[in-house]
Amino acid sequence: MNFKNICKTALGLLLAAGMLLTFQSCNDDDVDGAPAISNVRLLDPTKADSSLNAAEPGSLIVIQGQNLGSVLKVYFNDFEASFNAALGSNSNIIVTIPVNAPTKAVDAAVPNKIKVLTKGGEATYDFVLTAPTPVISGLYSEFVKANGTVVINGDYFYNIKSVKLGTTALQVVSSTAKQITAKMPATAAVDIITVEGEFGMAKTTFKLNDLAGHLVNFDVPATTWGSEVCWGAAPIIPATDAGAIAGKYSRIKGTNLPKTGYADAWVFSTCYFDFKLPAGAAADRQFKFEHNIAEPWKAGKYDITITADGSEYVYAFQPWNSTVYASTGYQTNGWRTAVIELTEFKNASGATIADVSKVTDLKVSFGTPDVAIASFNGSVDNFRIVKK
Repeated sequence: MNFKNICKTALGLLLAAGMLLTFQSCNDDDVDGAPAISNVRLLDPTKADSSLNAAEPGSLIVIQGQNLGSVLKVYFNDFEASFNAALGSNSNIIVTIPVNAPTKAVDAAVPNKIKVLTKGGEATYDFVLTAPTPVISGLYSEFVKANGTVVINGDYFYNIKSVKLGTTALQVVSSTAKQITAKMPATAAVDIITVEGEFGMAKTTFKLNDLAGHLVNFDVPATTWGSEVCWGAAPIIPATDAGAIAGKYSRIKGTNLPKTGYADAWVFSTCYFDFKLPAGAAADRQFKFEHNIAEPWKAGKYDITITADGSEYVYAFQPWNSTVYASTGYQTNGWRTAVIELTEFKNASGATIADVSKVTDLKVSFGTPDVAIASFNGSVDNFRIVKK
């Protein structure tokens, strides 16, 4: 072999060795080390130093550790999360905990783990998915008799420990994530409702069976001479009636109600009375009353008129007039509390009540101007204006 061929052979061997080394180096780069999770924190830079061992579904977090750059999958309690790998690094994964990831509240057997899969293997980290604090949105009825049942509406009613009226524990009859039914004690009381669950506590902002802010309740006189109302012939039913919820109430019950916009037998009203309501704007107040619609209601309305500072503010109560009740009509399961934002009451110019301490009158008039009603059975009680 001449010198020229020897050189060519040597050069070929060197090139082959170089290619082999390069190929080996590339393979080394592609193989990650085993992943490890050392910490979890919130993405919020103001809380970057915080370390988490629990968070609610929906939270945006950063998983920190080593060898996370080739992340393939992230799981929370075995529920897969979506993420953008381009936003992460070898030491960080930015991910939102899926809102549907299971928590202990709905499945006591969840593993309470974060699991990360990478090209280099699998890493887990102890982490609890907590449920939100219970929220009470309202009561089906804010007036409930002794030994009756109170229905509490809201959300996140998980693993309920207790329901109380004031300091009195109530027997929980049934419970779902959005509604609790509890039995009232043998003696009716005026107090707040408290719900305590595994993940926190919620209280009503008002008291059950509270007469605060009342305008007309047919028990406390709303005239200077001691009568329940000033005028109108709407029937007032005695407190001894089986259908009463909190003393006397008014009821319209009949068949073949004529097509009319006004009937004295369907109206009751005060006439300039100082209700001694505290000052405040309509935006800070709600108008409430209890109603019991015993059969499907498909026509007619209660026109509710509040007089304040010499101007009349009107709201038409006709809950049947919606797509929800278009086919079935509106009917309650016993007494139900209507909650209306006071800003919904408007005068002729479209303005709202500026100061509720100026309220001097309440008129409630049932009417059915568009069509006759074959049968109607509706009761009302406890008209009031209260703080939100």
